[in-house]
Amino acid sequence: MSEPHVGWTTEQRAAVKRYVQFAAAFAVAGIALSVFLIASGNSGGWGLLAIIGCVSAIGYFFIERGKSGRV
Repeated sequence: MSEPHVGWTTEQRAAVKRYVQFAAAFAVAGIALSVFLIASGNSGGWGLLAIIGCVSAIGYFFIERGKSGRV
């Protein structure tokens, strides 16, 4: 018999919130650097922007999966 899904504890939600805020701060800094590199004519800015987008999308889907209770 499987245990019922009761959701995340308060501590787990608080930890995820801290991690998301930390990641968001780095994402904003990375996007600013990417825009600067693109404006300077450096093609590496597009690569950095793509990496930030992929990591952000993976994080978003990971958190949504946790919210819905699917494992």
